[in-house]
Amino acid sequence: MFAMVCREKSYANAAVECSASRPSVKKAVKDFEAAVGRSLFVETAGKDLAATKFAQGLLVQVAPLARSLRRLGESVGALHAAGRILRAAAPGDFFKGGLFTDFLARLDLSHGFRPCFLKIEVKRFRMALLNAECDVYFGVGLREAGRLEAIDFGEVPWKALAPSGKTTGPLCSAGELRGKNWGIGAVGEPEAAQAVLDALRGAGAKCGRIVPEEEWRAIAEGAARAPRTATILVPDIGHREQGAGGPRLPGYRFTAVLRRNHPYAELQPRLLSLAQGGRHGH
Repeated sequence: MFAMVCREKSYANAAVECSASRPSVKKAVKDFEAAVGRSLFVETAGKDLAATKFAQGLLVQVAPLARSLRRLGESVGALHAAGRILRAAAPGDFFKGGLFTDFLARLDLSHGFRPCFLKIEVKRFRMALLNAECDVYFGVGLREAGRLEAIDFGEVPWKALAPSGKTTGPLCSAGELRGKNWGIGAVGEPEAAQAVLDALRGAGAKCGRIVPEEEWRAIAEGAARAPRTATILVPDIGHREQGAGGPRLPGYRFTAVLRRNHPYAELQPRLLSLAQGGRHGH
């Protein structure tokens, strides 16, 4: 793992290449540092890991072993490239069908990868990506930050919940919300709901509030009722024709988030191609 981190300049990228988690790779390096009694890496301004002079010398001393391990790694890599495991993650309710499953069919992850799918809730998605628990995370109301970048696939249609929890007909304009007791369901990261609420107000809707996720989900599941005359807008991830006519109101964005400089170099271009209208993101 020491040689792999030297090559990749990243715990997370080395973890992907070693089919391990970032914490396990980092621990192995720290244990190695403790064994040799010297620091092996320093973090650069660009957040990469640079080998210290001691580490560079150590790598030279173990060059014959490193070359053997590299040849083994290349052989394994050749097998891996023929069917690399790609771990795609999303919140649990995304797997029920609709927007996400239709999107995956268009993306066609089976082209060059062996995809597996993980259910990871939003509150853990950043740590999961940084720890190499997953390669790409799909969700609504997400943003890029630090070592993570986001790819935007467009707005998600709304559905409106009546006080009974039943879905009402679509709204055609923000003006229809004037004079009503209305709100939007919070999803994704905390800042996302406020940005969407501001966009709706900018489009002509008046007032409005943010409805906490646990509150609107209880209404949608029939476990609670909304205040009388209330209309709650929530993203319709069960919608099967994203982009057909487009959402009539400003809404949440459907987004993929992945680590910058991910070792699967073709993953980002494929996602970008689909975001720009490509059929399969090839």
